Amino acid sequence: MTLLLVWPWPGTGASQRGAPPQPAELSALVATARIDGSIAAWCRGELRAGHSDGFAVALSAPGGGGRYVALDADGTVAELAAYTGSAEVSCYSRAEAGRLNDTIRQSQTIHGEVTPRWNTGVVCAFVEETNAVCWQYSPSGRTFVKVGGWVT
Repeated sequence: MTLLLVWPWPGTGASQRGAPPQPAELSALVATARIDGSIAAWCRGELRAGHSDGFAVALSAPGGGGRYVALDADGTVAELAAYTGSAEVSCYSRAEAGRLNDTIRQSQTIHGEVTPRWNTGVVCAFVEETNAVCWQYSPSGRTFVKVGGWVT
């Protein structure tokens, strides 16, 4: 059985690509955090427990590529990773990330896994054209940690 996986996964996580209109909260956070670079993609999620107003953002760099960051409502910025090529980022609840992992496991062409460890959102983004990485906030480590990814 071969599964066709489409990014972003239908029926899961909020995702924005291209130059989407930004909600006022995101524009305000970017200004508060004094972030350089234009927003190429973003998604909203509960990235830390009890904080449903977080964003994962792809910031484009001059000449291509850029970096992914997580923004919290208090203006805290956490670096996730650099990316090459186009920016693609999605935010998933823990349950959605579990379903995404099930889909990946059933695929004969996609290799990897997504294994969330806490009851918070998961951010997944393509760091290279065929290589996606997923992160989740670790309450004890107070940082985002890698919780999986896949290669297409």
